[in-house]
Amino acid sequence: MFTSSSILRLKCIIVKKILDPFQQEITPACRIDQARVASRNPARNRVFNTGRRTRCHVMHRLKYTLITMLLALFLCLTTLQPARAGTPYTILWQRQIAGGTGNSGLSPVISPWGDIFLVTGSSILRLNDRGEQIWDFKTGERPTGAPVFFPDGSTFVPTARALYEIKPYGRPGWSFSVATGESGGGNTSSPTLARGPGESFYLLLGKSLYAVAPRRDMLWYVGQSDYPVAVDADRQYVFVARTAKDAGTTVEALDGSGATAWRRGFAEQKQIYLALEPGGRYLYVAGVPKTASAINKCALYALDAASGAIAWSHRFSQAEIGNINAAPDGLVYLVAGKERLYTLDGATGEERLSTRLLDLSGAAPAVDRQGTIYVPGRERLYAVDGRDGRLLWDMEVDGGVQATPALGPDGLTVYFTGGKGILYALQTAYANTSPRTAGAAVGAVSTPGNLARAAQ
Repeated sequence: MFTSSSILRLKCIIVKKILDPFQQEITPACRIDQARVASRNPARNRVFNTGRRTRCHVMHRLKYTLITMLLALFLCLTTLQPARAGTPYTILWQRQIAGGTGNSGLSPVISPWGDIFLVTGSSILRLNDRGEQIWDFKTGERPTGAPVFFPDGSTFVPTARALYEIKPYGRPGWSFSVATGESGGGNTSSPTLARGPGESFYLLLGKSLYAVAPRRDMLWYVGQSDYPVAVDADRQYVFVARTAKDAGTTVEALDGSGATAWRRGFAEQKQIYLALEPGGRYLYVAGVPKTASAINKCALYALDAASGAIAWSHRFSQAEIGNINAAPDGLVYLVAGKERLYTLDGATGEERLSTRLLDLSGAAPAVDRQGTIYVPGRERLYAVDGRDGRLLWDMEVDGGVQATPALGPDGLTVYFTGGKGILYALQTAYANTSPRTAGAAVGAVSTPGNLARAAQ
């Protein structure tokens, strides 16, 4: 594949080949002209030889300069083509986020209205799709999870002690809090807030799971044995994983009243991730065992969301795996060992793709509607062809990419933050597409672990 730099080098070589004959022509042509004059009038040639030689050089130099300018114009015009003519990606815009480091572990989240929500320090920012700030809401403490959106335009954001409502124009609304924050938990790469049965919020605060009626009060809570590590929900159940010391890890499905519908036990895990299949049929459970061995390795399980039965499992040879992205295309994307990208069939567990990359951050990959997979690295962002695992391009990012990129409503625009607090918006160049204009909105959005779920 030709890159923009290789095409530019090729054009420069062509221009040089065209200009070289004109450069070499100048001196011989002038000598021929001088010889003709000398043969006709030697005396006059001695007088005007210097002037004629000068005029000869000037004329040829003018011709050489004119040709150079025309070729330079050609080079510029053919270089400044849209990205699809050679550039593998287009950066639509980038913005330095005040107080942001890009290391919060939380991805940018795209709202149902196409705006970008970004956690930075003890604030949550709302930006439009051009990167312009709409408002900055101060929570007073660091948000611990991605926001959840209401159809009326309100945004709900969790922290270690509370759940805050932010009105559409950035004003504070209702809030729910506990008397003191609980220690434990707080894995910011997993959801800590979900909306599920009874349209209630299910919120992890420290070691407890709270069911909260929106804009009202707590319905019930369940204390955890050791620490909660993940939560997700559909319209029927809320799913929670918890670990008890020396007693293994349990994944449970709770109904709207807090009663256990089913329970599935695993060996004790030091890290676990939950993600629902977009259709709600499967609950994916990715775990890193506390004590790894030849028979106790990192694995991904697909559980029947209604019964908890194991539909399939897939084990990995690496010592660790990252968060998972259950995408609308029916595939599951994840990184293992911070060096290899895997794609699995969400229905069967069959391995579709395994590609080795360099120095990955471990955050879940994202995939656009054309099938390009965006894999976060510690120093770069990688774009991989989802069909064959071929590296399409990579981009150096100051500070690396520590969280999963987000896909815009058009399914093509990728938003991500670098480790130095810069928010980027870019698109891969495709033959049949061009960089979007602000406001375009078609296609589906894929986010890991269903972090952003709009209320229906």
